[in-house]
Amino acid sequence: MTNYKPSLERLAQLITLLKDSACRRMTKQLLGMGTDPTQIMEVCQKSLIDIGRKYETGEYFIAGLIMAGDIMKQIIDMVLPHVKTPHKPYGRGRILIGTVAGDIHDLGKNMAGAMLTTYGYEVRDLGVDVRPENFLEEAAGFKPHLVGLSSLMTSGHSALTQTISLIRQNVRPADRPVIFISGAMIIESVKKRSGADFIVNNVAETVFLCERVMMEIQSKEIKPDE
Repeated sequence: MTNYKPSLERLAQLITLLKDSACRRMTKQLLGMGTDPTQIMEVCQKSLIDIGRKYETGEYFIAGLIMAGDIMKQIIDMVLPHVKTPHKPYGRGRILIGTVAGDIHDLGKNMAGAMLTTYGYEVRDLGVDVRPENFLEEAAGFKPHLVGLSSLMTSGHSALTQTISLIRQNVRPADRPVIFISGAMIIESVKKRSGADFIVNNVAETVFLCERVMMEIQSKEIKPDE
């Protein structure tokens, strides 16, 4: 049996190959070496794209996606205790996330939700294949500061546009959330067409964006002493 030196590159290969036990061993070794846990999360994110491509080309089937989800959950459970959250109570708020109608991919969304929860956000995850009307209903009741819409397939882009339009038209301006979108096929033209405020490409970007938006909201709410 070949022994590999622990590395992020090797972990990415093992995830894509769906090597369950080897992924756990490699993650444990990397954490023991002091590897930044956010880098491990980013590797997971990139591997998800590769796994999604293999599914779309017929190399992997539903069973492969289920196995990949299991591997990701185990890695997340190992990594999250090592994530250092900010000491200052900046950026805490409510975030609504979900995968849009017609799409059942949820691994990247789940990773982002887990990380945001660790950072102290109240995250409401609507799951997958979520209709625009469901997003609107939750946005009206939950009053999130941000809404994150995920879509890994181009077929979901119309659902992105419909969902964002419905929220913009029906949520009063004072409660209107910042909307960001994510997914392997999300590019600037999709952002403009859908009406989203931001694109995020990985878990780290998602956390950074939420922190920045919430600090801007706080700065407007807190009035300087006269």
